[in-house]
Amino acid sequence: MEQLKILDQSYAADLVEDWRRQIRASANSPARMKFMKTAKTCDEFFRGSAESIWHEDFRKNFLGDIPAPNFRANVAKAFELVAVMGPTVMWDYAGRECKPIDRLRLPPGAFPEDESGQQRYEIATSEHESLYQTRAATAELLSGYLNYSQREQPGKHALIGASHLAITDALVKGRGCLVTEHYKYPGSDRTLTGCFHMHPEDLFIDPGCRHADLNDCMWMARRHVDKYWKVEERFGLPKDSLKDKCAKMSHESAASNNSVAAINEREQGSNKYCDTIEWYEIWSKVGPGCRSMQVQPELAKKLQDKVGEYAYICIAESNVEYPLNYPPKVHSRNDTDEIEDALAWPVPYYLDGRWPIAMLDFYPIPGNPWPLAPMAMGLTELIFLNVIMSVLMERAYEASQSILVADKSLSDDLIDRLKRKDWSGLVEFDSQAGKKINELIDFVKTPDIKPDIFAVIDWVSASFDKRTGLTELLYGLNPGGKVSRSAADIKVKEEAVNTRTDWMQRCVEAWQTEAANLERIAAGWHVTGEDLGQLFGEHWAKLWDELIATEEPEVYLRQMKVTVEANSIRKPNKFRDNANLQQVMGYIMPLLKEYWNVSGD
Repeated sequence: MEQLKILDQSYAADLVEDWRRQIRASANSPARMKFMKTAKTCDEFFRGSAESIWHEDFRKNFLGDIPAPNFRANVAKAFELVAVMGPTVMWDYAGRECKPIDRLRLPPGAFPEDESGQQRYEIATSEHESLYQTRAATAELLSGYLNYSQREQPGKHALIGASHLAITDALVKGRGCLVTEHYKYPGSDRTLTGCFHMHPEDLFIDPGCRHADLNDCMWMARRHVDKYWKVEERFGLPKDSLKDKCAKMSHESAASNNSVAAINEREQGSNKYCDTIEWYEIWSKVGPGCRSMQVQPELAKKLQDKVGEYAYICIAESNVEYPLNYPPKVHSRNDTDEIEDALAWPVPYYLDGRWPIAMLDFYPIPGNPWPLAPMAMGLTELIFLNVIMSVLMERAYEASQSILVADKSLSDDLIDRLKRKDWSGLVEFDSQAGKKINELIDFVKTPDIKPDIFAVIDWVSASFDKRTGLTELLYGLNPGGKVSRSAADIKVKEEAVNTRTDWMQRCVEAWQTEAANLERIAAGWHVTGEDLGQLFGEHWAKLWDELIATEEPEVYLRQMKVTVEANSIRKPNKFRDNANLQQVMGYIMPLLKEYWNVSGD
């Protein structure tokens, strides 16, 4: 077995630290920081908290010297966007259909017209048909599995639940993410695959990437925050080897260690009660180390030559000075086969030109790997609505207060009763200097709220609605309260209101197609017939092993694709379906009646 001194302890530490720098560079890149800033603001409006706009820093930057009011309204436009658009773009599980890519069919004229040419044509046609039938069986197996797995995966409502969370992220923050992984249920030996929700805040992209489709992205990373023993189990590390490496404390640990002594230790910087570790998994297309590394270039070249361009590195943010997926007990042996296996992508998505994360971007920005949030262009209007509504609510409250002005010459008893608002019963009044009672006691009337402000609110609200697509027609209302008087008018409005939602539905269908194809690759790589015996039965499970599990990856990577059936994810339109059915019945019923008369069926 080949033995090479490829990774020593010092180089492993340098490698890990360099990847930490790369991730920090990604986190601090202008494009990502701008995206995250907008995403955070939109998310706060969606969550019903407008407190952030009244923070001192925000007010200084955007609101000038406007004082924070006592009433702080939250105009729930962000929630309306998710509540209306979310069910519109995805209602149900995607109908996944795997189809083999048909090869070129040669016409008979492509062969010589003699007897040998005819024989060659028949042989080629027979081979083509046999291969196509085999690929069709493979595709049928994958279709059955993929439609099963999306309902079987862990989590509330399985894939549909994860997809709804990701769609909410896409509508609010600008990007929704589904990451494809293989898993096992507790107590089960079956390996299955699924697409799971991932927060866009946990995604880090090569800061040198400049294309919205990420075709120039050289690496991608995902952040995890887990209990240290979970990380040890995942990577087969010795028990408690990461216990003193933790830098964060979970809520459970904080609740269990809330004594005065424990609090004092934490305030002094002790990590005694920390039990959570932050770590990153990195999918690289530039090898295990960045080419810009100047540390120990000979070892870097050896590692690069052995592992190749496509590497998988897992590192911890805290003081773990070695890759988690290539710990000292492994790299000390310097077994180059182990090195290659440990640092290989868990699933080679790169063979099909893909990353393991399916991203939903409704509004990609040319020249920017981070998209535009649907609410981003309406944030100015949304901030104004929250400010002006807060001010109006405070004005309305102040106007409802009774401010009484009384002459000091009135008796103490009368002044006391006025303060207590005890205005019932007999009040003796001694006229002084011939003054009338309304000259000694009067109410102060606050200025009325000018009606012009409500016209401004309506205009700003309508501007936000236009930017985000929250038209009155989506609520079942007529624009301006005018009733449509013709079928043509109704059709024009329906087509106009559906333009944006149809586009967003197409984006979701393409995203679900990408997720299904990622899972197709993961299933071919990790799932065996033994895992599917209960689903397919013994004979079909064996066929899975023959056609997929033990077959060359090129079969399920390049020879077939998964598509999402049209309209499978949309909310059923019962009125349209009923109208279509009635229209078809007029044509098909006479044909069916004629068939019945002839056949008696």
